[in-house]
Order: sequence, then structure tokens, then C-alpha cells
Amino acid sequence: MSTLRLQCSWKMDSAFPRDAMQINPVFDVGFDLQDPTAEADAEQLCIDLADGISAWDGSAAEVTVKAYDVQGTQPVYAAGQAVRNVGGIGSSGCPRELALCLSFYSAHNAPRLRGRVYIPAVFLTSAPGQRPTTAQMNNVGSLALLFQALGGANVDWSIWSPTTSERHAVTHWWVDDEWDVQRSRGLRATTRVSGTTDES
Repeated sequence: MSTLRLQCSWKMDSAFPRDAMQINPVFDVGFDLQDPTAEADAEQLCIDLADGISAWDGSAAEVTVKAYDVQGTQPVYAAGQAVRNVGGIGSSGCPRELALCLSFYSAHNAPRLRGRVYIPAVFLTSAPGQRPTTAQMNNVGSLALLFQALGGANVDWSIWSPTTSERHAVTHWWVDDEWDVQRSRGLRATTRVSGTTDES
């Protein structure tokens, strides 16, 4: 058994790696990455998720999915990789920092048993308003269903606790009608307006 972090990265607004938007769901898999034949399984998992999220997001942005062993010894190299919409660059069209949170937990909503994935608002069904709409929340909820269905009976969407080095299968999820902000997704400033005051 292994636990994989599947890094999903979209090219947005430029080809620079720093401008990519990422989410990092975790999956418990029924194959051992120490087995050389497991690379094909990790690769297939990346292919399946890349196909799923490129259909879900509805954009032409290049999406790359890479699988990393969360318990791997540094440096950890990708155990699998898949790319869709090669060369495509998406346009955010709204503040890149704006996100809708997919929250989840395993059995009990308690520390080390819960997690979050912040979904960029640009991929939702309509422009953001004061609060997310039901359609936008359902759109994020459909990602939860995609994660749940990934792989076969030996693959579980999971929560990984680095504190206890334990994995737990996700049993519940929800999406609230409030926006979240991921400041790390913001673009770098290209210009500024400044001034002086007459204060001494």
C-alpha cells in the first residue's frame, strides 16, 4: 500500500511555472511503489485524473497531473505523469486568488481527520458574485465525485496526516457558500500608482 499526492497543475495566464494553479488531492492506493511494476499503475492513475479534470474544468488550459509518494525519501520524484491540452494557456478572467473550498473528513470532523482543497473560481460555472451560487457549489461537489470514483476498489480518496503518518479514507465532503482567498495564486505586480502626502 502507498499514499500518493496527485499534483494537478493548470497553465494559467502565462507559460511561466510560477503562474500555474495547483490542487493536490491525496489517494491511498493498493499497490506498493517499491515494486517496479507499480509505475504503470501510478501512470494510469495520473491519466485517469488528467482526463477527468480536463473534462471537468471546461477550459483549454494545459493540465498536468504528477503522482508523488507522500512517504518517499527526499528527493521524491514523480512516480507517474499525464498531460492534457498540451500547450494551452488559460485566462483567469477574475481575481486568481479567489477560490471555493472543497472540505472533507474521514468518519469524524476532527483534527488530522479532515482536509481542504481550494478550487480556483475561474473554473466554476459562472462569474463570482457576492456569494457562490448553488450551481457553483455543485460544480465543486462534482469534483468530489470525480475523486471518489478515481481508480478501482483499491484506490481511495484520502486524507494524509504528516503529524501521525496516517492515512484515512474520505467519508464526508461539503462546500460552503463563501469564497476563500489563496494569496499565493496572485500574479506578480507589473506596475504601481504612488503618491506623497503633506504630513510632516
